[in-house]
Order: sequence, then structure tokens, then C-alpha cells
Amino acid sequence: MVLFGFAYGGFHGLMLLDRLFPADLEGIDLQINAEIDELPLKREGYASMLMRDVVIGGLPYPGRLRLSWHGAPDIKPGQRWDLTVRLKRPSGFSSPGAMDYEGWLLRQQVIATGYVRDENFQLLQDNEWTRVDRWRWKLAGFIERNYAGDRAAIFKALLLGDKRNLSPQLWDTFSQTGTTHLLVISGLHIGLIALVGWWFARLLAISGVIPLETWPLPKVGALISLGFALFYAFLAGFSIPAQRALVMLVVALGGILLDLKIKPFTLLLVALTVVVLLDPLAFISHGFWYSFVAVSALLYVFSGAQSTRRVSERFVRPQVTVFIALAPLLALNLQPVSVLSPLVNLVSIPLVGLLVVPLLFAGVALSVVSTSLGLIVMEFAGVILDVWVSALQWSEALTIDLPPLAVPNGFALILAMAGVVLFLTHSGLRFRWLALACFLPWLVPANNPLPDGVAEITVLDVGQGLAVLVCTRNHCLIYDTGDRFSDRFTAADAVIVPYLRHHPGISHPDVIVISHNDRDHRGGLETLLNAFPFSQLSVSEADDYPLPVSLCHDQDEWFWDGVRFRFLSTGERLSSRNDRSCVLQIQAGGHSVLLTGDISTRAEQRLVRRYGDKLASQVLVVAHHGSAGSSGNAFLSQVNPTYASISAGYRNRFGHPSSRVRERLGLVGAEILETPVTGTQVFRVGGESLPPPYCHRLQKAGYWSRKPLS
Repeated sequence: MVLFGFAYGGFHGLMLLDRLFPADLEGIDLQINAEIDELPLKREGYASMLMRDVVIGGLPYPGRLRLSWHGAPDIKPGQRWDLTVRLKRPSGFSSPGAMDYEGWLLRQQVIATGYVRDENFQLLQDNEWTRVDRWRWKLAGFIERNYAGDRAAIFKALLLGDKRNLSPQLWDTFSQTGTTHLLVISGLHIGLIALVGWWFARLLAISGVIPLETWPLPKVGALISLGFALFYAFLAGFSIPAQRALVMLVVALGGILLDLKIKPFTLLLVALTVVVLLDPLAFISHGFWYSFVAVSALLYVFSGAQSTRRVSERFVRPQVTVFIALAPLLALNLQPVSVLSPLVNLVSIPLVGLLVVPLLFAGVALSVVSTSLGLIVMEFAGVILDVWVSALQWSEALTIDLPPLAVPNGFALILAMAGVVLFLTHSGLRFRWLALACFLPWLVPANNPLPDGVAEITVLDVGQGLAVLVCTRNHCLIYDTGDRFSDRFTAADAVIVPYLRHHPGISHPDVIVISHNDRDHRGGLETLLNAFPFSQLSVSEADDYPLPVSLCHDQDEWFWDGVRFRFLSTGERLSSRNDRSCVLQIQAGGHSVLLTGDISTRAEQRLVRRYGDKLASQVLVVAHHGSAGSSGNAFLSQVNPTYASISAGYRNRFGHPSSRVRERLGLVGAEILETPVTGTQVFRVGGESLPPPYCHRLQKAGYWSRKPLS
């Protein structure tokens, strides 16, 4: 069976890779026709949508497309459009701690992403009544017409599984109080709605509607529970978490319907088997592990236990059990671990799952007959939600967050989970004291600091932008903060903060340097200052910054742990903002690293005249993402780098890096490392020799990740 599992998973992987979008069609105009799938998102003048049944050049393509469309018309699920698009293979940030966006896209059957190219579009067909998502879209429209703000966003999250409209502030509240799982339709919601269905069946039986002599209550209850769960999954669009929960419920209720006495752990294993057969890549999903670890912990603690009327046993203990079981996994995924979350969830789970969601269901059903009556019921649910959110915001100030926990490595995680098992073991076995020893490698991780005189330079994969982390034995500097892609999403959120959390020994950066004020260099600054509010800020010129700054061109050189840092100046103020970038040179032992911001050949020539052979550096972070207007021959000859690191976005619209820059770097014998190819790059300088850099995409990416083209 193990061999069969590996073979099945390998076959599934080969199928996924075989369905990927052809590389020779990337980056060119294509005429496609396809049907809008699921619920499109319209925000800030653009639409984001999934498209299925894709036809390109008369040939059908398996899988779906994820497109953005600026200035989109009124689009709806089920519409088939003829569009001119540009596409590329799924691509995401490849960096320790960053979300595996490529794996997530493949699990959604997305074979390419891109954007609608121009206004040459045509509506071909409208399958208004044949799509589940059209009914979901109508319900979303009903909610938006009658409600606004956070209430509308929460209604859509609870009813439709669409949490995209939740404000960042509201999402932070749920995250800090440990209640985000209530806004994602998952096993908990499906199970609670099934429980409501069971109670409904009992009510029908008590009222005499169900003839119990003919239809036994357990089987009728199981069928009605399954019907409630199916309807909820229908509203959620049969999303992957809903599918997983539905599989587990079908397996559990199937034993009742078939008169089979199946042990709880057998049911769990059967559900686990069915889930991974349907989706072998489920194991890369956080929700997959949260669901099965939580259920396993509850079964481990309560299987065979006698029923009790004690409140602590029936209600408090399950919450504490789940909290203890999931704490190491939450730390692994950089989620807050709040000590008060068991108490908050003790109230929140029944309030939302057994009161608010059924009321919303009832309101939707009644609105079919009487809109006003349905809105009254939904308004009642909204009032409860308002009180609940206010209570969460109040409790957020009282929430006791554990200090940022170290991200457990493989050994520490396995040992911590063994400690969880020991801690949850029945007290009669007297093994609980061993749990503390199991947690120690996680809670008190071994710290292997860098030697004096050695620096670690990390060029982070932040797409079309720049972010570099420089660490010595006791200090840390961040050079640029990547781009701000929207009000809700920055490179700092996605890459920099997760990397710092994963990096042992870094409590916060000592200095943040903004080379210049372009958005792709300072876009994540606010995010970093919120995460690390005590950082010193050094910039190229005064601007509207949220805290006092120092000008890099006025700073003297300094030393950290035997490593020399100095800003290089062109000697005069140049008119171009790019040419005024902070140029930083780090010298450790006999090695140097040069960070050049976005300077052009004009500024490079002035640096050559002023510093000459002092510019020599083994590692060069190439200026302006490899633009043809930078990295001139004279400058490269003086620097003479062994490695040339280029931070740019995959298939970016500027065509960076330029072929001319590649040629110039080739003339000086530099090895070119592009972040779209390598992912995050880590250089260690200052030792006796310069070792090859660690490249995350090349060394740690899964088989489903985009591979460099040969």
C-alpha cells in the first residue's frame, strides 16, 4: 500500500506537470475564449477571475486560468468571453516561510496566470441557469445590496466561503484572537451544520412528521444531516476545504446508514485516505494538517471516555486539547499562538456555528418567499455578529500572546508533537512530565550565531523589487523592503517578515535602509515598521516617513562584529532620484558585497572616478533589476564580481534583466543569479573562501514548483 501511494502520488504529479501552460506561449498576445468560474472579485478598478473550459487557437486546454482585467465590464459566473490575453506559468515567491503560491494554484487546477490585454473582447454566451456559481453570485449580490462594510464581508465569508472582502484590520482581529477558522468554511462549519440537521430531524420526529416505526431516527438523522451539509458545501462552491470536510462527514455518517460499527480512528483513516486520493497535493495545505491533527487529538483524548455532565470536561477540555495540539503547527506556519484563544473559541464556536450561521440560512430561505422577512432574520444575525466582533476587539487588548515562537525545524516539530501526545495522554500513565523535555528543542532552540568577521547576505525573492537582508553575529540590516502590490498585500508581508521569523537569532532588524523612494524599494516599509517598531531608518533623501530618519550619504562607516559597512557617495547631488540611491558596501574578511539600488551608468561612472579599485566586490547586487541603463562596462570592470545577483519579477513587463546586461556581466566572468530562477539567494562572506550561494528554488522547491527553463 505504501508503494501504491507513492506511485499514485507520482502519477498525479506527472499529470499536473504535463498540463502546465506551454512555455513557448508565455508573454505573447493570445486570443482565447473561456467561461468565468466561481465568483469574480471586483476592486479598485480591476477584476480578478478564474476561467474554465479554455480554448486557445481552436485547441482546448485542460485546467483553469487566473486573470486580472482592468476596466472590466459587468462580468458574472457562467459567461463565456472572447479575450486577448497574455499568460505565464504559475509563479510565486520562492523563499523560506513564504506561501507556496504555485502549489496553491495547481491545487486549484490553474495552469496559467495573466491579464486581459486590451478592449478587444466579446461576450459569446451566458449560461445563466446552469452554473452553481451563478446562484452564489446572485446571493452575493443580494448581500451587497442590503449590507455594507464588515457585516457584508462576514456574511459572504460565512455563507459563501468568500473571505476576500474582509478588511485587513478585521482579519488581524480574528487572527490575534484565534478565530480565523470561523471565517473559513471548513470541517467545523460542515460538522456544526450537520449537527443542526440532526436536531432538525429530532424535531420532526418529536412532532410526528417522521414515522419512526418505518424510518429509524439514526438513519433519518444521518440523511438530513448530510443534506444540510451538502447544501452548505453547495453555497461554498464546493471549495477544497468544504470537499475535505464533506468527505469526512460522508464517511462518518456512512457507517450509520449502512449499519456498520466502525471505530472512530478507522473512520478518520478512511477519510484521510479518500482526501489524499482525491487530492494528493492536499498535504501542502495548512488546513489539511490543522483538520486532521485537531480531529486526531480529540479522538485520542475522548475515545472511550465516559460521558460527563461537568462543564470543564464537555466544553473547556476540547478547546484546550485543540489548542495544545495545534500550537506547534501554528508556530510552524507563523500564525499567532494566543493563550486566551481556547476561552474565546469556547464562546465563539457555538455562537457562530449554531446560532449565526443557521439564522443566515433561515434568512436566505425566507427571502425567497418574503424579502423583508428574510432581511429581518438576517438583521438579527448581523446584530449578534456586531456584538461578537466588538467583544473580540475588546478581548484583543486583553489577549496574552506568547512571545514570537521559534519556527520548529523537522526534528523539533516531531519531538514537539510527541510532547503533545504525552501531554494529552491519560494522567494514569504518569508520562506527562516528559512532555516538557520534548518541547525544549522548540521553545529553546539552539542558536548557532555567525562567527565574528562573517556576514550573511540574503537577496530575497520579492518579485519586481528589491529586499536584501544583511546579518552579522549580533546585528541585522534590511536594505529595501520590496513592493506594495495593493493596500492589502506587500512583499514584506509575503516574504520579508516570514523569512525573519524563520531566521534563528533575529529578534528585530537594527537598521532599515531605503535606497530611494520608488515604490518597489520602499513599498513594504510600513509593514516592517508595524512588525518591528524599534528599527532605525536610513534613507537617501528626506520624505514623508513615519519616523525620524538619517540620511545615508551623511553617515560615517561603522563596524558590526568585525564586519565593515560604508555608504558610497558620488560626491555631488544628481538630479535623478535613482542616481541618488544609497550605495552600500559590506566588507567581511577578504570579501566584499556591493548593493547599488537603482543607480544608472551616470552615477556608476562617478563612483568609478571617486573609488576606483576600492569598488572591487565578490558579490554585486545588480543595479535597477538588470536595466540596460545600468551596469556599464567600466563599472563592472572595477567591481569584477564573482556573483551577480539580479532581483526581478518572473516575466516582468520591463523585460528585466536586459540581454545587454547579461552580455556585460559575461565579459567580466560573473555568474548571473536571477531571483525568478534561483528564488531567495543566501551568500556567506568573510570566511577563508567564498562558498556557492544557497538558492531556495533550486534546492528546496517541490516538484510542483516552476522550474527554470533549460
